[in-house]
Amino acid sequence: MSTKKWLLTLVLLATSAVATGAEKDDYYPLTPGSQWVYQITDHENKNDVFDQTATIEPAETYDKVSCSILKQKDKRGIVRAFVVKNEKGVFWKKIAASKSFTPEANSVFTPEIPIMMFPLAKDATWDWEGKLKIAWINKNIKMHCEIMSANEEVTVPAGTFKCVKIYIHQIRDNEPSDEYGWYAPGIGQIKYETKRTLKVLKSYNIK
Repeated sequence: MSTKKWLLTLVLLATSAVATGAEKDDYYPLTPGSQWVYQITDHENKNDVFDQTATIEPAETYDKVSCSILKQKDKRGIVRAFVVKNEKGVFWKKIAASKSFTPEANSVFTPEIPIMMFPLAKDATWDWEGKLKIAWINKNIKMHCEIMSANEEVTVPAGTFKCVKIYIHQIRDNEPSDEYGWYAPGIGQIKYETKRTLKVLKSYNIK
């Protein structure tokens, strides 16, 4: 796989991932030490199946702002998302991606991208338009999100959960994509589905 395609694949996977936390009504807490194990099915690569581990690491400062760090690791490499959460929602400022023994390649969102907006009510929507700089690659992005359900039952290897279901429509340099994410209170991302991949929760340890 070329370096350009590898970076784009890691960023697409990273932006589908949402951290979670310990409070039972919190769909996106960022408690350091929390960990999730997901099973990934790669439809673009002969339905290859492998595990991904997501961990919340201690905060780091980026652009003079304290950001929680969501680290995602699988056989393809490591992605670290710099995340900010406030009363309005959850926002990603940048992503740092790397393979073994290679330096991180930074991908910066301008402005920061809203991964989840509060309150999480059925039929709520939000839109975003901005730019993503991935190393030497610049992409224009438009995103529309809609909460399709506030209480959908989803069964994955980790169990059965009542979830908020979010629909995400993105256009990246005129290339559209449709994605769906399911999030459970107190646990976080349960399932995420795109044309390229299916991601389901296998186990979790919330701090």
